[in-house]
Amino acid sequence: MDSSNPMLWLAWTSFGGFFAWLLWTRYLPAVREAPPPPKEIAAAPAAWLFCEEGTALDRRVQWFALRPGGETVIGGRPRAATTETSFVYLSAEDVREDHLSIRFNPEAGRYEAESLGPGAVLHNNEPLPPAERTQLADGDTIDLGRISRFRFTLTGPEAP
Repeated sequence: MDSSNPMLWLAWTSFGGFFAWLLWTRYLPAVREAPPPPKEIAAAPAAWLFCEEGTALDRRVQWFALRPGGETVIGGRPRAATTETSFVYLSAEDVREDHLSIRFNPEAGRYEAESLGPGAVLHNNEPLPPAERTQLADGDTIDLGRISRFRFTLTGPEAP
């Protein structure tokens, strides 16, 4: 067994070349056309609205938790939460049934506010037109109507 067989080497080289050619022509195009792996979606941090001014009921409660990863609708009609949406009821007379929507945008990694109609909504003392979304940052103020003023915060209430 001290001499090598050239026919055996030729057979194995041919087999290896054919196998490489098969992989190259059959599977490389499929790998190139495959969609890129999904990027990680940012997890929604917990967020709250702190009522700075408002009716007596709003001052007593003060903290309103937002639905992480879902939608929170603020308005003048009491409703039970669903799997995707939570509702905040305000008793002020100038707050409409569905006044403001706040939802988390996973692509931007931030919460966004959207006015749901013709009622007065101010974001950082600037009017927010209906159906236009604006990104919220920690400490932003949101005014609903003439009475209710909220501060958007990511820090939340302190534990008692």
